[in-house]
Parts: sequence; structure tokens; C-alpha cells
Amino acid sequence: MLRKVLIYLAVGIGTIAGIALILNLAMSLFVGGRQVTVPDIRGLDSGAAIATLDGLGLRSELVDEHFSVEYPESTVADQNPLPGRIVKQGRKVLVTMSKGGEFYDVPYCIGKPLRTARIILERAGFVVGSVARVPLARGYPEEVLSTEPMPGSKAVRGSLVNILVNNGARDPRVILPDLRDHAYLPVKMRLERLGLFVKETSVDEEFNALRSRVVLQRPAAGFVVSRGDTVLLVISSRGEEEEEQSL
Repeated sequence: MLRKVLIYLAVGIGTIAGIALILNLAMSLFVGGRQVTVPDIRGLDSGAAIATLDGLGLRSELVDEHFSVEYPESTVADQNPLPGRIVKQGRKVLVTMSKGGEFYDVPYCIGKPLRTARIILERAGFVVGSVARVPLARGYPEEVLSTEPMPGSKAVRGSLVNILVNNGARDPRVILPDLRDHAYLPVKMRLERLGLFVKETSVDEEFNALRSRVVLQRPAAGFVVSRGDTVLLVISSRGEEEEEQSL
């Protein structure tokens, strides 16, 4: 008799345990919610992000804000869990909002070699964008002539800075024209644009020339000179004044 009671008792305990296990599984499936895929809410404003999560039975919580070049101010810059993760409904998604780009002064790079300018800009948190090249008589190859944005202006850290450099491609040789009887100042500017240095001297003789006119040049017209060479100009200091005309 006692043996039968123990058997019945054991069966009853096993049945209760089985029922409890089934109820636990049911609770985890139905009370815990079904599984959903976490959406990508990055780039959405807070209202759109919350609505997207609510539609899937997920909750949201703002945990941080930081600067971001990729995402505009007041939009979601990061989320946890990441998009594509499988979670149960009711799961909380942690949200980080963007404060927009962080503004910095564009450093001064004009006159520096392109390689040096790259280092300066990257250390300041900028990215070198396009590099355009133009030939100039003065200066040296790969010399930075300008940047866009301009030096000293405010730009978002991580944004592009475009650079204009001297490619030094112009032929350094110059055939001297005949400069005699031309006004001194326009001649000087013309020679300097060609990359030549000008040395002048004056003579107190008329030479049948107007005042401040070139009466002699060395090297003479037709000679080939190179950028950086010096041209001597002899200027008349006597004679009548005349309004100077550009060459």
C-alpha cells in the first residue's frame, strides 16, 4: 500500500514539474514578446526614431550626444543594438544624438610645400580634398598658393580643404624683349612677372628720352635668361615728364 502511494506521489510531482516547465516556456514566448529586427534609425530626428522603434515594439533611451560630420545636428548618430540585430519586443535601444560638426579654424598653409600642408591640415582634423595646379613664374613647384576654405575661416572638423599649388611647369627660360624707351615701372612689373629680378640705375643725361624711361638694358634684347636671373635697367633721370603707359 505504501509503495503505491509513493508511486502516485512521484507521478504527481513529475506531472506538476512538467506543467511548470510548459508554463515557463509559454511565458517566455508570449509574455516576453516575439523577436524583431532592430531598424536603422541613424540620421532620423528624435520623433521619427521613437516612432520607428515603437512600431516594432521597441523602447528607446537617450544616453549621449557627440559631434558628428556624418549626421546633422539633432539626428541620431549612433545606436545600440546596431541595425540588423535580432531582439525581443520590449528591448531598449540606446540612442546617441548628433551635435553636428565641430568647427575649427583652417590653418595657414600658404607658401608651404604641399607635403607639409597635408600634415598641418590632417593634424588639425581636416581632410585634404582636390589639389589643383597652375604654372607660375615665381615660387617653386608644389608651393601652396591658396586653400578653400581660406586660412583662418571656420570649417567643420573632418571636412575637405581644397588646395591650389604651383606646378612649376612653365619654361624657366625667357627671351628678353627690347625694353628701351619704355616707362620704367611697367617694365619692372613685366620682368618680375616673368620671374626675373630687376636692378636699376639712373643717369643724369637725356639720351633724347623722356624722364623715367629705360635707355639701356643688360642683357640686351634677344638674349635668353632664366627665372631668377637679374636684368639691369638704366633709367633716364632728365627729360620731360610723360604719363606712363603699361606695356
